[in-house]
Amino acid sequence: MELLSHLLKSDPAAPRLTVYNENTGARLDFSAITLDNWASKVGNMLLEELDLDEDSTIAIDLPISWQAAVIVLGALAADVNVVFGAHGADAVFTSPDRFSTSRDNGDVVLVSDDPFGRGVVESGGELPRGAIDFGPTVRFYGDQFFNPTRTLSEIVGATDATPGARVLSTGWSDKDSFMRTVLMPLAVGGSVVVVSGLADTERLDQIAQSEKVTARI
Repeated sequence: MELLSHLLKSDPAAPRLTVYNENTGARLDFSAITLDNWASKVGNMLLEELDLDEDSTIAIDLPISWQAAVIVLGALAADVNVVFGAHGADAVFTSPDRFSTSRDNGDVVLVSDDPFGRGVVESGGELPRGAIDFGPTVRFYGDQFFNPTRTLSEIVGATDATPGARVLSTGWSDKDSFMRTVLMPLAVGGSVVVVSGLADTERLDQIAQSEKVTARI
């Protein structure tokens, strides 16, 4: 898969996405290899489990999280359109507490907030009738994606992001801000630190220092 090929060639094991959840205290790192594996699994799931194609759209109705990020990467790999919100899609990826707002979509995929990617049932919840449990479902699919893909730099296009920068942000609210905070830094060979949950300026400064951040958004 070509999506993250530039990162895989330059330094496949270096942290490329670091996600803090200040509400739970979780911190997770994802290398280019790990992101590539997740994007492949999600891309295969979109095509095979949900039967989507380039004319299809998925909605991301999730809190800021690594799960939301890798689902977007998988959609980019599969050339499936992405919108942020609860409505207007062939499938919606949402959290259990938002399930009722997602019923006018097609397939509903529930994503738990478990930091290690366990499914809704695996992490102690109940799966509503008709919903798909993301964790165990995506795990079934292969971590290689054999369909042709564009590179991330081709998808992003021209950008003024600083090559190689390690960028700190407090996340995204829509497709454009996801592009700025995640995709653009990765496209130019950088890395991303995303802090979700309640974090004041002092805490963000601490994270920036410990993560050797070179830019903020």
